[in-house]
Amino acid sequence: MISFEEAAQQVHQAGMRMTRPREILLRLVIDSSRPFSVESLRDRAQQQGLECSLSTVYRNLAVFVQAQLIDELPGEDTRLYAWHEEQDASAHVFCLDCRRLTALDGVAQNGAETNDVLSQALNQRGFDATTVRMMLAVHCKTQSCAGQDEAS
Repeated sequence: MISFEEAAQQVHQAGMRMTRPREILLRLVIDSSRPFSVESLRDRAQQQGLECSLSTVYRNLAVFVQAQLIDELPGEDTRLYAWHEEQDASAHVFCLDCRRLTALDGVAQNGAETNDVLSQALNQRGFDATTVRMMLAVHCKTQSCAGQDEAS
């Protein structure tokens, strides 16, 4: 993980200036330990005293994506974002019923070595298998989703 100063430098290198809202949002992104939604980031920003609209959060997240600080993760109709890692591999399950995201710890450890067939198929098509972020969209078996980790 990079420091706030290094992340701020990447924002400047992307041609953007560091505004107060952008600084607060960037610090919250750096402190995020798992993927987060625009809404959850706005809620956390408001807890930090930053009154901002969803459009402000969307615009700033677009800047962070452009600066290659975060990645936009595929989802159904709710965008999720996660810290950009050059050598990252992860797997998550997205509940189509309650919209929660749960990490599948240990599934994507060691990146390419986890699934040789998948790695070979990705490499043959010109993709970097060490940066796979797998997202499975499912319905809960019991429809209750109690005890799951929420994307925040």
